[in-house]
Amino acid sequence: YAALCPLAQLQYGKRGMDMQNLFVQPSARGQGVGAALVAGCRAHARGVGCVYLAVGTHPGNVKAAEFYLRQGFERRPPPGPQFGQQLVHSA
Repeated sequence: YAALCPLAQLQYGKRGMDMQNLFVQPSARGQGVGAALVAGCRAHARGVGCVYLAVGTHPGNVKAAEFYLRQGFERRPPPGPQFGQQLVHSA
């Protein structure tokens, strides 16, 4: 499962989503379920007019960090979410 919570960068007039609690049962990991959840979250966020998707994880969770990087997220500096992804590229 994955949960999405709305975000906003009011100073820029941009809407986004924070992907929280992405979880895949251990027996289903490595089968594309997590990637499908991320794709669904990305599609939903775009569909409601969001221009970015953010996600955080525990700093010691190396496997999750590697997963998010493989999904196209980029590391972000603190204090916000650790990873972010532009859904729409501005001109």
